[in-house]
Amino acid sequence: MLLEAGQTSDFLLSLYRNSHRLRPDELQRRTLHQLRTLIPFDFAAWGAGKTESRHITELVMLDQTPRLFTDWAAVAQQDDYCSLAIHNLNRCVMFEDLPGFRESFAYREHWDRFDARRMLATIMTEPTSGCVSFIGLCREDPRHGFTELQRQVKQRLLPHIGVALRLSQEYWDAQNADREEGVAIVNRDGLVLCSRPSYENLARDEWGESPLTVPTELMQTASAGRRWKGNAIEARLEPLADHFLLRAQPLGEELPLTERERVVAELFASGRSNKAVARTLDIAPATVRNHLSRIYDRLGIHSKSELIRLLG
Repeated sequence: MLLEAGQTSDFLLSLYRNSHRLRPDELQRRTLHQLRTLIPFDFAAWGAGKTESRHITELVMLDQTPRLFTDWAAVAQQDDYCSLAIHNLNRCVMFEDLPGFRESFAYREHWDRFDARRMLATIMTEPTSGCVSFIGLCREDPRHGFTELQRQVKQRLLPHIGVALRLSQEYWDAQNADREEGVAIVNRDGLVLCSRPSYENLARDEWGESPLTVPTELMQTASAGRRWKGNAIEARLEPLADHFLLRAQPLGEELPLTERERVVAELFASGRSNKAVARTLDIAPATVRNHLSRIYDRLGIHSKSELIRLLG
């Protein structure tokens, strides 16, 4: 299959446009639908998990039952195809890369039972969360496999797909943030691309207006990983693809946490898992992990036990 000129460009334009329009799970489903126009497949999975335990923590399925992976737990530790993908992180692998795999226990007892007779899968590192994500494309007919060209196409698109999902997660995270926290997206030159009204109010408290460009001193301090403190606000930057997510809050608060972060911290410290906190707050587990990462950074701690003692 040869791609027509412009197909990949149209896919990428739609991908980045949807990253600010769709919730993360909606973006995943829409992206899989659009990926099918470039690489034909019968069903697909996009999820996240842990490589050590091979435990799936998040899952979006397209045209297949979630049992494809809930039942997979029974053969996970014996699945050589998963081992191959783990040892080739961020690279696309196929069943054909593993000679004799169709005679293996995992294939006969699981994949064949769910009609996953051909697969083009990738396990990708997620440095901000400590987990990995994966995208698997499957075909039911064993006579029609994926081609090397299709492997290369998916390989080229994966970095963009990963960035788009992180953009979507950060965007919706910002939408659900504490209303007292000011959030803006700025480029590397400090130009404010978009912002929430709460950021504009805090900017006026600090500078008497809401400037179109963030002051150079703030950009230099915050982009170096340090908090910037002004007369009325405190600000920090978080990498967001080629831009930054600027978070500002008023000075003088008892704890350097937003209201939403306080709620997440208290629920997590009470003994709930990431998934349980996500269900309680009706947000994605990835959003909970992002909150906890910022909470640990702001409080200067590195473990759940330290958080429990601090909130004690």
